[in-house]
Amino acid sequence: MTEFNWKVLQTTSLGDNLVSVNYLVTAIEGDNQVQSQGHADVEGKISVPYAEIRETHIVDCLREMYLQDEPKSLKLRLQEQLDYLKSEAHNDLPWKDQIFSVNL
Repeated sequence: MTEFNWKVLQTTSLGDNLVSVNYLVTAIEGDNQVQSQGHADVEGKISVPYAEIRETHIVDCLREMYLQDEPKSLKLRLQEQLDYLKSEAHNDLPWKDQIFSVNL
């Protein structure tokens, strides 16, 4: 099962209105992890009074916005990247010498 860890990097506010946030999300599955950094408009999406907003409130809002099972959602894009890392695709640089080993 994929675990998503969120970190709020920066917030922007106008007066007592939280307008937008910059975030980093890390998707982890087994030994593999991928990350995405982004910007989200959250104005009017968090019902907690401005003075009481904590990172957990923002993360809950981001989860609701981005962890949906919709085509092209952030959740599915991160999962695609994790699936690629788990696949048998080789990540070698094509211009480097290839080293083969024999499995007996």
